[in-house]
Amino acid sequence: MNLNNKNGFTLLELIIAVTLSVVIFAILFASLRLGYKSRERGQEKAEATQKIRIIGDRISWLIRGSYPFTVTKPDGKKLFFEGNPDRIGFVTTSVDSYGKGPEDIAGLKWVSIFRDSDGLKIREKVFFLEDAFDDSGGKIYLLDPDVRKLEFEYFDLPEDGESGEWVSDWDPDEKDYLPSAVKARIYLEHNAKPVVMPEIIISINARKRESF
Repeated sequence: MNLNNKNGFTLLELIIAVTLSVVIFAILFASLRLGYKSRERGQEKAEATQKIRIIGDRISWLIRGSYPFTVTKPDGKKLFFEGNPDRIGFVTTSVDSYGKGPEDIAGLKWVSIFRDSDGLKIREKVFFLEDAFDDSGGKIYLLDPDVRKLEFEYFDLPEDGESGEWVSDWDPDEKDYLPSAVKARIYLEHNAKPVVMPEIIISINARKRESF
């Protein structure tokens, strides 16, 4: 009778088996964690892309409808368009067809796009009111709370044939025509991470002078 032939694992074999099990489990766990992180990053990227698209589409739609509305006063004409480096105000034909307020019913409305501590906002007013340029009144909409910085530039293309240039301000007391394009740069924060939107350039076709 051979007493050396015993059933079961030796201590060494048991240690090797446990070690291999731990290694395999660690590899599987790492793979699952990597897959989860990749999925999370993909979801964050999709959300940021969607946010960028919504902001860009809304701002482009409003600015593209800019209308050269002017009011004649004793001291001259007043163009209802004001462009600053960090905010813009204008009369637009881009109105909500389902809106029931006086801002939309008229077919034209005054819109200002700006940022404050709450985020990116849009203010809407009746387009012909004298206080359109004031930073008060009207209806205010919060477009996105994650916007941290807003920059605008305006392309000045004179009608006398001179070459145009980008400027940081558009003074309605000095200009009686609209810029031919507006450039917007928007910086936001998504899930505590900085996001720089692609630069937006919006062309404006309606530059003909009108009087009221």
